[in-house]
Amino acid sequence: MKLFRAFDAKRIISWAGTALMLAALFFVARQLMVMRQDLDFSVLASPRVIAALLLIVCIEGFVIILASINFRNLVANVSGVFVRYPLAVKVYTVSNLYKYIPGGVMYVLGRNRLAIETAELSHGKVVLSTVLEGAIFSLAAITISVAYASDHSIHYIRQVYIPPVAILLLGLAALISILILYLLRHRLSVFLSKLKKSVKGLHFTAFAKRFAFASALISLWAGTFLVTLMLLGQPVTPSLGFTVMGLYTLSWLAGLLAPGAPGGLGIREAVILMFMSGMLNEHILLPAIVMHRALNVAGDVAAYGMSFVFGYVCTEVK
Repeated sequence: MKLFRAFDAKRIISWAGTALMLAALFFVARQLMVMRQDLDFSVLASPRVIAALLLIVCIEGFVIILASINFRNLVANVSGVFVRYPLAVKVYTVSNLYKYIPGGVMYVLGRNRLAIETAELSHGKVVLSTVLEGAIFSLAAITISVAYASDHSIHYIRQVYIPPVAILLLGLAALISILILYLLRHRLSVFLSKLKKSVKGLHFTAFAKRFAFASALISLWAGTFLVTLMLLGQPVTPSLGFTVMGLYTLSWLAGLLAPGAPGGLGIREAVILMFMSGMLNEHILLPAIVMHRALNVAGDVAAYGMSFVFGYVCTEVK
């Protein structure tokens, strides 16, 4: 009876996952249809440009595959459970498409299929790994933006305006939080002690590896935007190239942290315009922003397709 219930639950979850996948593909298709109106298809007259854009899509997809492997290793660091590579890649690439579903939380729920398919893995450890991944990618993005475009990044960060009312509310929230933490200090100490024991695999070396991997992936994403600009005719010097990559990374982070925006849609593009409109040709920058977003979306779909190839080739990899 228990086996039947477990099988039935997995079947229901599988159907729910299929429904979410179809919903995600619907929103992806709708987003591509909207962007089609703003795309300049005249650049597709050159076979060289077409080949380069297809290569960018493949790179975007491959980066997602690498990110899924990095997440799989992070889960292993947190839980001590080694999820099978094909399963980790498949679940990650599918849940990555869920980010296009309005609300911005479905991709987090989608990743919990790892716990359903892996008996030793708990849902809590998957959620904790997701939170840690977001923190690692955010830290890596800040590091890269400062390293590549320190003067510009610091300048724009200082220009962020926070209303006095918001500062007052944040201060009040901080005081209340400190008071709650003080009152619950003993329970918190016990919780942190248990948490430290349960994630003993996440030591400094493991964290450094995950951080380095995330930094490399973000640099690749920023590099594809730079190449897109160059394909559309923007002259780029080495100094300008690093600045563009650094500011793109900062705008990517803004899109990542924006609540409720599917895939950071609209937020990233607005921030890119604010950062780069004064240093790049706007007649090239605007179509490049739309083109690169389309390449991002196509890359996410390509990653889903690549996951099947990965699963077929690496069936024996654990």
